[in-house]
Amino acid sequence: MKYTWLLFDADNTLWDFSAAEASALELTLRTRDIDWSDEVLAQYRVINHRAWSDYEQGFLPKEQLRSIRFKRLLEHYRLDHPAEELSFDYRTYLSESTHMLDGAIALLDSLKGKYKLGLVTNGLKEVQRPRLANTGLGEYFEFIVISDEIGVAKPHAGFWDHAYAQMDGVDKSSVLVIGDNANADVKGALDYGFDACWLRHPGFADRKNLGETYRIRDIRELGGIVG
Repeated sequence: MKYTWLLFDADNTLWDFSAAEASALELTLRTRDIDWSDEVLAQYRVINHRAWSDYEQGFLPKEQLRSIRFKRLLEHYRLDHPAEELSFDYRTYLSESTHMLDGAIALLDSLKGKYKLGLVTNGLKEVQRPRLANTGLGEYFEFIVISDEIGVAKPHAGFWDHAYAQMDGVDKSSVLVIGDNANADVKGALDYGFDACWLRHPGFADRKNLGETYRIRDIRELGGIVG
């Protein structure tokens, strides 16, 4: 067995974040009598992706991450609402979500006991911790690293240092990182010396090979790789 440790990303790797995000955003806006549509969701996702990318690259302080997404969304539609309150409502709804990718729990059940498992996520602690409790996901992992709690995000080496320190000096070649984010999960893991399995969901255009060790289209395919 090549791998000793399997490190999982959380959002859109185990949790169905796309579904949870859409539900939480719709509830947030409708309760404020703000028009809701697929176009609004698409615009928010563009804004959110840019904000998280800036945070991961160190351009955006985490203190601004919580509200700036809603500030930019409101500015785009020229709406006058308190961004901080919208952000709080959204994070509350998101923290209550239990959306999982199909087959994720069954996969973890099949792997627990055969491998040591870790969870490595860029996320806000007030969102991720309740979701871990609500879905029962926390019980599967030897350790959990949340970027908001340690002050550094994937793909930076400091994040991986924090995770690696909890793996008792295991050879890096025996660690496989599984995630959907090309930069944070795949490139970050490879640059650190870990192997990487890139989860590319259907509907996302394939990108050129990043040097990933494996590429899958469904999280259930991981079972065929690691047995």
